Amino acid sequence: MALIPDSVIEQIRESINIVDFIGRFVRLKRSGRNYMGLCPFHREKTPSFSVSPEKQIFHCFGCGVGGNIFTFLMKYENITFYEAVQRLAKEAGISLPRTKGPSTPPSANEALLKANQIAASFYQRQLQQAPEDVKAYLRERGLTDLILEQFGIGYAPPGWDSLLQHLEHFHYPLDPYLTLGLLIPSEKSGRPYDRFRNRIIFPIYSIAGQIVGFGARTLENDPNVPKYVNSPESPIYQKSRILFGLYQAREAIREEGYVIFVEGYMDLLQLFQHGIRNVVATSGTALTPQHARLIRRFTQKVYLCYDSDTAGINAAVRGGEVLFQNDVEVHVLLLPEGEDPDSFVRTYGPEAFQQKLGSAVPYLEFRLQYLEKKYNMNQASGRSQAIEDILEMLVAMKNQVQQSFFINQIASRWDVPPTVLMNQLLQKKKARRKWREAEAEETAPSPPQASQTKKLIFQGAWGAEKDTLALLMNFYDDLNDIIFEYIEDADFQNPEFRNVYILIRKWKPSSPSPIHQYVLDRLEDEQLRNLLTEALQKEYQNPAAYLADCLRRLKTARLQTEIKRTSKEIKSIPKTDSRYHEMRLKLNELTKQLQQWMEFQLD
Repeated sequence: MALIPDSVIEQIRESINIVDFIGRFVRLKRSGRNYMGLCPFHREKTPSFSVSPEKQIFHCFGCGVGGNIFTFLMKYENITFYEAVQRLAKEAGISLPRTKGPSTPPSANEALLKANQIAASFYQRQLQQAPEDVKAYLRERGLTDLILEQFGIGYAPPGWDSLLQHLEHFHYPLDPYLTLGLLIPSEKSGRPYDRFRNRIIFPIYSIAGQIVGFGARTLENDPNVPKYVNSPESPIYQKSRILFGLYQAREAIREEGYVIFVEGYMDLLQLFQHGIRNVVATSGTALTPQHARLIRRFTQKVYLCYDSDTAGINAAVRGGEVLFQNDVEVHVLLLPEGEDPDSFVRTYGPEAFQQKLGSAVPYLEFRLQYLEKKYNMNQASGRSQAIEDILEMLVAMKNQVQQSFFINQIASRWDVPPTVLMNQLLQKKKARRKWREAEAEETAPSPPQASQTKKLIFQGAWGAEKDTLALLMNFYDDLNDIIFEYIEDADFQNPEFRNVYILIRKWKPSSPSPIHQYVLDRLEDEQLRNLLTEALQKEYQNPAAYLADCLRRLKTARLQTEIKRTSKEIKSIPKTDSRYHEMRLKLNELTKQLQQWMEFQLD
């Protein structure tokens, strides 16, 4: 998708009224402040398709689809965002800026991408001039000059202002580097200092080949210094949407028909330079549904290759579940104890690694083995808990044929009647549906059943999270001070809504786009966009009072989660352990905060 400046997007939007445009495809009639008609995206007899001239958005309360004028044309014509912009720009008589290709960013992002490129070049030159012990370290890790060049590996000197001095010497503006987190303002002096110091630098590329962030490994032996530090998220870098090495691996993935996920940068580089190039790594974060959707553009088959220690096993359990639930065929390979992909391929060679890959087990088999080790399957309580865990994983799946197949596998393995498992699964589905409906406190029907995408499964007070975002976008001038004062990113237990909140905080009143359009233009998840457009059209008689209720629900849900987690941790700690008293104090404080928030009122 070619990226176009926000000012041009908004100019196009202002030139074409959404009611007039959609009215060419749908017969609309005025109904209060909005227009109603029969939805063009599903069959219905009673109009449930609403268009708001005030907000320039649409939403169908029957099938759940929603968005703005661009997303309407995208869905109606089955075209890309850029193609929709081109079509509407031509209709409005607006010339689009000339671009070099579909990956050309808007001016603000262009400055950030340029800043990253300048920083990367600086780090690469520093590596060429680095002390011998730095180069010796890379040789000891088995990295060749070719692989260093292919991935643009660099070096950040130990000084606090090496990059800063370089930028000041060439009179580069510092704002982009502060936005990207390459420079951090000092709380004492206000003068920026370098984020990366005495570290090997790994540039992180977008799928279009642009440097959007950096990973950095320390060269110090100090245990108090984090081993890895990554760029913070920025307008051009969202960890949940980036896979390290995908740009370099994309063609090999298509050729081989599968991709190997590893945990570390060094793991990836060693495999790559040994000829195993269909390999990627996450960028300092756990696997997400966005990662699953991204990789499905290249292959449906994934091998998770992690260490066999507890951390590696847990990462495979969590990451595999995300991929499994998003219709990816997942296999898990746990290397021998003490080995990681880096050490294994250096010791035994690429052929041995490929042979080892052949012993990888399907994710369901891995998960069942994991549960069989975790619980005593000879006892009813252990077997019941194992069944509970596996059904919790399966209940999020939408494909009923696959669910039935897996249920039969589990039933046969654990000697449980498949009808018993299926009945429990159906009960879980029913309970989850009722819970979500109660939490949402909405009367609108569910999103379209015919959608081919996975339904979003939320947790905690997701209705309050959604409505808080809608209130913030609808009444930004009146409520932003209150919301930003009370709500932290972590208060959103659902990462989808948390990311929207982070996105909203990046919006500036000086932006050419209204806040809700700014957000909708940047949402790739259709279901999330549908939920928000529905919430944006909701009428709020007393926004401040409604917000107070949302704050209560949002905060108490988070505190209840923390109390549950802390209580569970206390049970696992002996009373003689020094941590026991600390955890009890923490639990008391959380309980106190919970009581305060349950009684919370806005002044």
